[in-house]
Amino acid sequence: MHSVNHEVKEILPKQLTARKRDFSRWYDQVLSLADIIDKRYEVKGMFVWKSYGIKLMKSIKTLWDKLFEENDIHEMYFPLIVPLEYAMRNREWFSGFKDSVFWVLLPGRDEAKHILRPTGEPAIYPMFKLWIKSRSDLPIRVYQTVSSFRYETRQTRPLIRDREITFWYEIHTAHASRQEAENELKKHMEINDEIWRNLAISPIKVEKPRWEVFPGAIGAIEYYVVMPDGRLLENGSCNNLGQAYSKKYEITFRDKDGRIKYVWQICTGNGARYLAAVVSLHGDDRGLIIPPSIAPIQVIIIPIYFKDKISMILKEARKLLNRLKKSGVRVELDDRLEIRTGEKFFIWEIKGVPIRIEIGPIEIENNFYTVFRRDTFRKEQVSARDISSYIKKLLKEIQVNLLNRVKRFYSEVIVECSGLEDLKTVIKTGRVAKVY
Repeated sequence: MHSVNHEVKEILPKQLTARKRDFSRWYDQVLSLADIIDKRYEVKGMFVWKSYGIKLMKSIKTLWDKLFEENDIHEMYFPLIVPLEYAMRNREWFSGFKDSVFWVLLPGRDEAKHILRPTGEPAIYPMFKLWIKSRSDLPIRVYQTVSSFRYETRQTRPLIRDREITFWYEIHTAHASRQEAENELKKHMEINDEIWRNLAISPIKVEKPRWEVFPGAIGAIEYYVVMPDGRLLENGSCNNLGQAYSKKYEITFRDKDGRIKYVWQICTGNGARYLAAVVSLHGDDRGLIIPPSIAPIQVIIIPIYFKDKISMILKEARKLLNRLKKSGVRVELDDRLEIRTGEKFFIWEIKGVPIRIEIGPIEIENNFYTVFRRDTFRKEQVSARDISSYIKKLLKEIQVNLLNRVKRFYSEVIVECSGLEDLKTVIKTGRVAKVY
């Protein structure tokens, strides 16, 4: 059974704001109507994750958990409260955050000596110093999924720019040589590529110029996605820290030759902005469209009730539910009697469930199911005998179609410019200029 978002019921007779006409308004509407978040919490830049939003975000997190563990990157948890002493060990790092950190005043103290974690480095690297003694202790390859806190913006935007950055993963690794660290960076990029493939999005990868990376770092690869309004959203990065942080935190090891050396480090991070990209790039004027690979519900079954045949229809719907579950499909049945069929269609379309199956007297009498795919709005009648294999095939088709649509959008919106006038024209028309 599912609760009904009353905002959805109120907007039923109306239309969602057109995504292309006012993307910002559409984005806020969809996050609310699809039960992703409730941003009415009375602390700016912080919001409540609702049940469907949590399911979606956990589906993405499950994906990265699996990939990290498969690549011997193991999950840990480091405290939220960071001693100021730890933060001050890298004064260049702290100077970038000191005006935006949340200070913690402990009971009985007149002066704050702790901060809430703005990033993981000052909590993690003092521990690396304690754990690493010799070459045999390397490499260290860990990650955590946490919230980070930064009071850094007046204009907040859920999932994109918050003061509590939720579902944020950060990988931190330490290595004995520069080459090992560079190999690690390549591995992190491969992992990121796999995550993006599952989101059915092809991001833009940019090698950042030296002056834009962390102070003292060697380099970084930044990921960007083009939003429907033509703006680029920074969406994760893989950073080669070199020995910038190991020298600040004195993270050293004794090598085979007996000499004390500094470790080489890599860090990689991203989080809820993955979901922001999915919402923004795949959505349409009827709501979300969730790629099947991360959809917590891949198929929703909707019984088409007739007064004297309710029990018969429900029996068939539950039979199909069990059949699809056994075949490995993530499926749910909306068997609510108090919600009209049209309202159910609207609600599940807003939530972006990839496939809807309708079952009524006509379907039962003729031994087929009516299958609706969210990405194209196409309906087909599928033999009951073939339904499991058909659904699995269709889920793959939808995944590919969503990726291809993003690629087509990029080819239309990204324009190569040869001069300054071209550049100005492209930007004024809401497109993205590619220049040398």
